[in-house]
Amino acid sequence: MKTKLMIALFSTLLLGACQNSQMGMDTKDMKETTEMMSSMSGEKMDKMDNMSSKDEKMDNMSSKDEKMDKKMGEMDDMTQSTFTTLDGKEVSLADYKGKKVYLKFWASWCPICLAGLADINQLADMPPKDAVVLTVVAPGVNREKNVDDFKEWFSGLEYKTLPVLVDNDGQFLKKLGIVGYPSSAFIDANGKVVRVQPGHVTNEDIVKTLETL
Repeated sequence: MKTKLMIALFSTLLLGACQNSQMGMDTKDMKETTEMMSSMSGEKMDKMDNMSSKDEKMDNMSSKDEKMDKKMGEMDDMTQSTFTTLDGKEVSLADYKGKKVYLKFWASWCPICLAGLADINQLADMPPKDAVVLTVVAPGVNREKNVDDFKEWFSGLEYKTLPVLVDNDGQFLKKLGIVGYPSSAFIDANGKVVRVQPGHVTNEDIVKTLETL
């Protein structure tokens, strides 16, 4: 872009010089004119560069906004997401539509997760009004055991009533941007994800958040 402008400006300058030569302009006048045009063209090109840079920044911001809107749109309705239970039954979040849903994402190798299983098991047995408490694992993803090994391992634990949903391919984790354990997601009664939170969350805070949905 800058090269084309320079060529155009100097072409104009040369044409003007030829015309001025025919009209009797002396060398000094031509030099002053050349210097003035060169200075003006430089300033103009700097301004155009600045405008171009601003336009590029605006385009980048617009692109980021579009990606964010798309991401939020994908998270608006999670009711089509399906899982399987440890005994092989298919479960959809649509089954819980009309209720607030708390999801705890955890892994068998995560010590913080394991330390919090007793609490989440208790909350799942006695959830807040109009709410359901579930946990999600992703066998074969993020260093988790494969599904058969996980089932065998989990059967040795004392949490027989803890609801565990299996995200077989880890796609649900990817949709929510879950990259570490433990993590939590809060879904309102319309199936919209309203909050995704990394780290351990106490039962008290889970209940408080569900009450605000």
